[in-house]
Formats: sequence, C-alpha cells, structure tokens
Amino acid sequence: MTNTTCRAIFPVAALALLLTACGGGGDDEGVFVEDRDPSASGLSASVNVAAPASTALSGTYASNNIFLNNVTKVDPIGAPVETCRFRFSALEQQGVTPARRMDGDIRYLPGTNALESTVVSINTIEFAMAGTTGATIDRANNRVIYNGAVLNSTQSTGQSITLTGSIPMRGDRPEGC
Repeated sequence: MTNTTCRAIFPVAALALLLTACGGGGDDEGVFVEDRDPSASGLSASVNVAAPASTALSGTYASNNIFLNNVTKVDPIGAPVETCRFRFSALEQQGVTPARRMDGDIRYLPGTNALESTVVSINTIEFAMAGTTGATIDRANNRVIYNGAVLNSTQSTGQSITLTGSIPMRGDRPEGC
C-alpha cells in the first residue's frame, strides 16, 4: 500500500472508529440503529387476530419470549407530535405449520394512555390501525392493550384484521413514556 493510499484511508477509518465509539449513527428522527432491531425480552405476549377476508391469518399469535426494542421518545423536527415508540417481533401463529409471524411498530403519546399508531406485518402483509379506538397504553403494567382494534391493509388489498390481546413493552422507558 502506498503512502497516498494510507493517507486517503486513514480519515475514513478514523471516522468509522469515532462513530463506533460514540454508539453509531442515527437516522433523521434520532432513533439509533441499536434501538431498531428487537431482541429477546423474556416476556410473554399473546394477541388474537380475527381476519374476515382471510381465515388463514386468523388465530392466536403468541410467544413466551417476544422480541422487543427499547421504548424511545422521538420529537422529530417539523412533526406534529412527539411520540414514544417501540418495535416487536417473533409472535408466531399457534397451531399452524408453517406458522405465520407477526412483527410490529407501536407509537403512543408521552404522558398519556393514548395510542398514536400501530402497524403490524403478518408474513409481509402490512396492516395499520384505523384510528385509536380499541387500544390503550397501560404504562403502569408495561403493556399495550388491544380490545377489538381494527387495522386495515396498507397495500390496497381491502383486507382488515381485528386485534385483541396485549403486547408488553420494556420497563426502562424515557420520562413520560
């Protein structure tokens, strides 16, 4: 390797080392990469899905070790509202082989029990909550409760699902979350 090559590579390597030492880079909303991918939580979760258009999606999705990431408070510039948010994964459809898998993203308003949004994906079919009716944040018990919450397909399929059950959240949350 020539001296010119070393001089060109050194600043890039130094920047990479600095970003690694500082916890890596983040996206434009301040959510750091290490907070994005859910990991094993040791917590149990169970939700029932009623899917009138597709009986294949209907059933109980459960796990004795749901994957969760940390709840993060996000106040993006120019956004209308600050939210607390987290992601979950590894809820498997029970009694079906091969089991379908549910993953999701939950956002709620700090200091309240009001849900802002829920998006779930079941085997890449994505559904988003049509309003906040049928869901509440139970911060005291570290969970989100769904009681007949309707989520509509985001992929123009005309499908909808109804969720009943609860998703836990990690207890080490930012203030207000």
